[in-house]
Amino acid sequence: MEFQLSIESRPPTMARAKSERPVFLASEYRTLSVHMDEDERQQTRRRRARRRWHILQSAWWRELANELVPLRTAHEQHETEEQQRNASLAKVARQLRNLPFHKDTIGEIYTRFHTSPAQGLESQAITRLRGTHGYNVLRPASRIAVANAIWWFFGGFNRFLWVAMVVFWLCWKPIGNPPQSGNMALAIVIVFVICLQAMFSAWQQWITSRAMHSIASMIPAETVVLRDGVATRVAPAELVPGDVVYLHTGDRAPADVRLVEVSPDLLLDRSAFSGSPEPTVGDVNCTSANYLETRNIVVMGASVTQGRCRAIVVSTGDKTVLGRISRLRTTKRHEKTILQLEVRRLVNGLTTLSLVVGTIFVVLWAAWLRTSFPGFMSVADALANGVGVLVTFVPGSLPISLTLALTAIAKRMQRHKVLIKNLTTVETLGAVSAICCEKTGTLTQRRMRATRVAFAAEEQDMALDELARDAAAVLERNHRIHRPRASAAVRRNMTAIKHLPRAARRLFETALLCNGARFDALTAGMPVHERIAVGDATDCALLRMAEEIFPTADARPAYSTLLTIPFSTRRRWMLAVCVNQLDEDGGAPFVVVKGAPERLLPKCSTIQDAAGRAVPLDAARRRQLEQTQHRWAADHGCRVLLLCRRDFSSPETASDGAGDSEDPFVGIEDSPALLHAAATGCMHGLCVVGLVGMVDPPRPEIPSAVDTFRSAGIRVFMATGDYAPTAAFVARQCRIITADAVDGLEQVLEHAEGALAAEKQEESSEEHGGDKEDAGSQICSAAQQQRRQQQLDSSGGAGLAAREKEAKLRSASAAASAADSQRTLAGRSALVISGPELRELQTAHWDVVASYEEIVFARITPEQKLQIVEELRARDNYVAVTGDDVPDLPAMRAAHVGVAMGNGSEVVKEAADMVLLDNNFASVVVAIESGRLVFVNLKKVIIYLLPMTNMSEIMPSLLNVVLGLPIPLSTFLMLVINTVTDVWASVALIEEEPENDIMLAPPRNPKAEGLVNTRFFLQAYGFIGLLQTLTGHTAFFLCLYLKGGISPSQVFLAFSKWSGGYLGKSKDELGRLVRIAGSSHFMALVAMQWGNMFVARTRTRSIIQQNPFWGPARNLRLLVAIPISIGVALFVNEIAWFNSVFLTGRIPVEFFFIPIPFAFALIACDEARKLLVRSYPTSIFARLAW
Repeated sequence: MEFQLSIESRPPTMARAKSERPVFLASEYRTLSVHMDEDERQQTRRRRARRRWHILQSAWWRELANELVPLRTAHEQHETEEQQRNASLAKVARQLRNLPFHKDTIGEIYTRFHTSPAQGLESQAITRLRGTHGYNVLRPASRIAVANAIWWFFGGFNRFLWVAMVVFWLCWKPIGNPPQSGNMALAIVIVFVICLQAMFSAWQQWITSRAMHSIASMIPAETVVLRDGVATRVAPAELVPGDVVYLHTGDRAPADVRLVEVSPDLLLDRSAFSGSPEPTVGDVNCTSANYLETRNIVVMGASVTQGRCRAIVVSTGDKTVLGRISRLRTTKRHEKTILQLEVRRLVNGLTTLSLVVGTIFVVLWAAWLRTSFPGFMSVADALANGVGVLVTFVPGSLPISLTLALTAIAKRMQRHKVLIKNLTTVETLGAVSAICCEKTGTLTQRRMRATRVAFAAEEQDMALDELARDAAAVLERNHRIHRPRASAAVRRNMTAIKHLPRAARRLFETALLCNGARFDALTAGMPVHERIAVGDATDCALLRMAEEIFPTADARPAYSTLLTIPFSTRRRWMLAVCVNQLDEDGGAPFVVVKGAPERLLPKCSTIQDAAGRAVPLDAARRRQLEQTQHRWAADHGCRVLLLCRRDFSSPETASDGAGDSEDPFVGIEDSPALLHAAATGCMHGLCVVGLVGMVDPPRPEIPSAVDTFRSAGIRVFMATGDYAPTAAFVARQCRIITADAVDGLEQVLEHAEGALAAEKQEESSEEHGGDKEDAGSQICSAAQQQRRQQQLDSSGGAGLAAREKEAKLRSASAAASAADSQRTLAGRSALVISGPELRELQTAHWDVVASYEEIVFARITPEQKLQIVEELRARDNYVAVTGDDVPDLPAMRAAHVGVAMGNGSEVVKEAADMVLLDNNFASVVVAIESGRLVFVNLKKVIIYLLPMTNMSEIMPSLLNVVLGLPIPLSTFLMLVINTVTDVWASVALIEEEPENDIMLAPPRNPKAEGLVNTRFFLQAYGFIGLLQTLTGHTAFFLCLYLKGGISPSQVFLAFSKWSGGYLGKSKDELGRLVRIAGSSHFMALVAMQWGNMFVARTRTRSIIQQNPFWGPARNLRLLVAIPISIGVALFVNEIAWFNSVFLTGRIPVEFFFIPIPFAFALIACDEARKLLVRSYPTSIFARLAW
């Protein structure tokens, strides 16, 4: 599903279900945001390259030439379309990056738009601005219905079908003399086909218009605006840049607006764009250089959930963020996969060839036959013959077979709990060569639990039995059961909490309050480890840890939260400002923070010990914490969090120096914007509460799945925000890393230096006539070649030998060092690299990184994950990316296949190409195997269709024109074979089981391996097609001889002699004999297709090895194709209406059986060819095998 309906223009509390939001907005919005955050220098370089490419590809004549003569491969076409889409996205990002509105001060923004806070815009200014900017409406890509209809009916291949229809109609009248009803019937059939295709195109356009309506529904019905000093309500379409608008709770932004005045409690809902459900605090100041992330800009469609504000309209209509995104969606062409482009390229090539052949036939008639044999072929016959080649040359059942094949595969995958969003994604999976996986939830079970905790000088297991027993004793003393009044119960609970050891109490408060998870109320009576927790995996682990210390349901009412700053992959910390409502000092606020130790330790000045006393955080204690983090991560695979706290003006904390003398939150408790500013200003002088280590066990099926991917030549990379040693430990558990030695940034730089030395050496050798080749490409090429050789080597000996060679060559010269780098990277080497280190990499370094077999990317941001995908794609890798949350959207969008986990967010699942409904990563194995099988079986379908639709059907027309035979096979019977009799067999071939274990072969490289090649055409035309043509014409001549006594020598070169009186037969009698012989020819071709059906099942294995009747390769659907084709043959040849309209004849009984030995002969000949291929794999027969 490409689009979804959006929520209506109503307050968020009245919004529809999430499933009705236009979730594609989040994908485009997050990707735009990431692009805007990229380095400007890289953007300039990419922009220049894309602009040059766009100029080269923009000319319509180049597109038309590629349609007629498809010289570019499908891979090149796909990359061109991808670059054009990226260029459009980069253009929008560049435009948004250059907007200055969020950086202007309030006074500057009023001055820029010539408006004032007291008067707003004047009437004359409004009229002038509307003439410049137009109305504030989102326009669809095109409202010209006539132009759309013309394209639907005359675009693409339809233009050739219209030509054929017109010619057939003219051949009926007025050219036909006498008129032949068969030509009229063919013209009507072609019109019917064109109408069906146009209806399908119109339906696609309707889907797009629905998306535009869903976007338009995000605009409010009216808004309050200040004009000429008077506040009035107007329709949003009337707004112009510079209008001063007022927004209150429940209102939607009618355009992109800049906040100039906000209430203290202003909260904004931007979830439809950001994908995050947390509200955003509105602010009048610029909080980010990114136009999409700053909190003083409210984009069209965002809503006010709380508070009120005054704002200035800065962009309207298509210039708003919503308008730009909608234009990206509605103006871009329908995305096509490699498979679709391969099929289109084949069809375009055959169409061009048919046009050439048909034109040659007409020219031959006009220049030769018309004058030399004037009575042989009329104008109508010549034109119908030439156009018939165009109609029948392209396999008409190929699109049907492709659609049915992908549908069948998608249903098979759905049985394995894999939901395919786009059918053509199935084939793309077969070309995947690299998979980037998120750790938590994809490779692990998302059952994270805290196992270790450390204070200033101690660490202990997380069982916390003693603390739990102490808490239970305190609760027992305070009579927690059957409380008569809630307030009294809260006071008793707080008394119980205060009796806990101080270190445990502060640990409990931080884990409970700086947390977004909650327990499911229905599991309240269960043990802690069995209770269902809803929220992030890390938060759930901390919540369970807090529950082990003290019942969280009893403690939570005693605290109130003033502000929460959610965890961000950029900040890598979460903050909460809380108040203990029952503190004796009046409930002074305190700040609790959790996050990555490397981010928070620089902001800390003290640390509490096991007794809860705050001591200075000196260099030795910092080093101890860092060592503890590294030890837990490297030895146990722990995700390590640092819990911090800062207290203000508490008598309890003043005595030990842990509290501050001044409370920054006084008087601003009801102002989210001020609270946010004050809280972020408190991110220094923190006190370390403790380190918490958590583990998340890997899924049991992951190691075997990774091994399967490795044997299939697919590299599995981990891309995670976790600490590098933690990620490396889990990667070893999952067998993503199997090498003994793991490289880092230093080794990457060494390999790149070696490659540079080799490049310099080549530059010097080039002066003596040597050729220059890019060093990075040499490394990648060597790695790919040796990886393919080691696909079936499970012993690992080759990798050990490579490492021994590396050790011997470390002290060699620069050239020898480069060669050593190539050998090392070509082996099964591992690399662990972190996000900060990625910033140091240049193009040559990425060439080295992309050559590693096993890679773990740790501590990466969404921008870096997107960069990883782009760098892998730039090196001819087909990339699949798994994700479960909003930060994964840009990378999933940039990948060839985006895979969402079933427990991921709704936005991610809607944006993904494939969803793992059961969260089982091993299901990707089934998906990739199905993708590979689709490609293999589609080749079988094409090798089955091409000989009939090309060779066997073009030869009758050729012999008719060149050798003067009466046409042995009519255009109608060609169409019947093309679109009816071959369909069922094609569908049956799609269901074939693979000949060998296709998961032991390397992935297909679409850049080098296309759907068809020279060997493919040699098999189709030079072998199968030749035998079918000989069989069909044998049946034709034999029927003429048996039924009319006419020998082949009397038929060849007959030309105009084939008329009334020839061989003593009348014109009607000769016509009847030709129709009967043509139907016999038709039946012979149908029978030969039975043999071809069994021939096409395998490429090298014999029919005995791949038995279609029993065993694992059984395919009884093939047998059903035989009676279906016989029934079609009887239907079109035995019914009198078809005989009179389409000039078919009744097939003699014997000609149902005469072709059968020829079909067996075809099978026998191909079995002999396959035997030679298997017996002599290096012979010319093997090299020419398809």
